Amino acid sequence: AVELIQSAAGRELRARLWLVVDRIKSGLIEQGWSLGAVRSAIIPMMLGAERKAVGFAAALRAGGVSVPAIRFPSVARGEARLRLTATAAHTATDVDRLLAAIAAVRADSEEVPRHA
Repeated sequence: AVELIQSAAGRELRARLWLVVDRIKSGLIEQGWSLGAVRSAIIPMMLGAERKAVGFAAALRAGGVSVPAIRFPSVARGEARLRLTATAAHTATDVDRLLAAIAAVRADSEEVPRHA
């Protein structure tokens, strides 16, 4: 593992990962999501109420996109979120599909604020 991290292939994987993270972040911001500083491959989408997060995750899953809802007791009550986890293996098509699914669920949901 250390050899991979220190190799050219490791540098390429890290660069690809950050491109995926940036593409997801940019797409979410374009959709009106408010994101805090994201400094990892885990991108939280804050929804607040546990019910909202669980419902949003279920709607995404029904559309073939798996994004876990993180809720109490893992986070404080009222701070539920979706946890997007980017990897270097995700393709531009994967990111486009994720962003389209999020936009569709949000458009169909009266419970998710337009500027979450």
